[in-house]
Amino acid sequence: MSTFRRPISPTELIYFPMRDLAPPFLMQLAIEGEGSLDAERLRRAVAIASAANPGARLVRDGSYWVDSGVAPTVREVHHALQFPALEADPVLTSPIGPTPESTTEVLLLTADPVTIVFRVFHGVMDGMGMVMWATDILRVLRGQEPVGAADPVADAELVAKVGAPGKPALMVPRFGSALGRGRQDAGEHRHLLRHRTIHAAGPGALMRVAAILADEGGPLSRIMIPVDLRRHDPALRSTGNLALPLFLDARPGTDWKQLNAEKRAGLAEGRELNQMDNTGLTKLPPAAGRALARSLNWVGARLGRNLASATVSHMGRYDLEALAVPGFAPTSVRVLPQHSVAMPILMGLTEGGGRTELTVSVRSGRGIPDRLDALLDRIVRTLESELTPADSASPRTAGPAADAAGTTGR
Repeated sequence: MSTFRRPISPTELIYFPMRDLAPPFLMQLAIEGEGSLDAERLRRAVAIASAANPGARLVRDGSYWVDSGVAPTVREVHHALQFPALEADPVLTSPIGPTPESTTEVLLLTADPVTIVFRVFHGVMDGMGMVMWATDILRVLRGQEPVGAADPVADAELVAKVGAPGKPALMVPRFGSALGRGRQDAGEHRHLLRHRTIHAAGPGALMRVAAILADEGGPLSRIMIPVDLRRHDPALRSTGNLALPLFLDARPGTDWKQLNAEKRAGLAEGRELNQMDNTGLTKLPPAAGRALARSLNWVGARLGRNLASATVSHMGRYDLEALAVPGFAPTSVRVLPQHSVAMPILMGLTEGGGRTELTVSVRSGRGIPDRLDALLDRIVRTLESELTPADSASPRTAGPAADAAGTTGR
């Protein structure tokens, strides 16, 4: 083992029971492309990049994460992602491996189209950490040196250093969902994972989606925007969980520009720093925490009362050509959010090639699939009509461009 070692933060502790309550409880980054990749070549790149990003090799040691020194597994499978009902995809929903202690993994899906899927237990990384690790692997495949992220820092340590300007938001299950409520029947999928490609891209996509969710969500919605805490320490290089929520409360008819102004005001005040362990879940014994999580799921599904209406993250804008490696040219980058028992909707957006890729995990139930289709139809129509071709053609970066809202945000 290397000397990399850091405490497991309160946020990360909350995620441990979710592997059983909302399996497989993984964030996943899928890069689809043209061409092919040799599995052994990918394994070497994963090993080199993960040595430079030891947060990809973590195992639990009591109350600490420690670097195992063992590179993440690369699984080669002759398979293509099974759109649109990704919740039924047997590979995408499989447990991470090769052991229950594993926290990251890479899939090489060799059916047409070839796809690389980076899989991460949220207890070790946030979305930006996953992107940092994945883009370093692509750098190594291009023959470049990895940038690396070897700082053993997560949210609790950074917030203690920076300071919190105010009080945490009161977390009470009273917010509606754009999908309403629906009893979860035995034998049915408890969560759905669906995707849409939007043939437009540009500034404002995140807040336009948030406004639609508020418009459909009943009397009052609370939209959670994960904020990348790395903005408070630009020199920090860590793949750890460094995202905390910025909450935006909105009523139907709220304009996206108004929501955007509120987001910017919250960022200017650093309100996300207040939300360290605001649910209090980590103060409960594990069994009590699990029982509370199950109760929150029941109250949300049956009564339509949630701690928050939705989480919406923007994971960046990508130059697909700059991500290419010898023999493999990416055609899309998609972030696939983990499932949740306490949140009815989790949406992840990325941009590339003039398109916006939207993937959503939702708590399912009676009537939810049809309502989800209608909601996604509205989002696609709105973004394709409001984002101009000039927006879609604006300059991009090889990695995620960000303005510090969303896990990277836009």
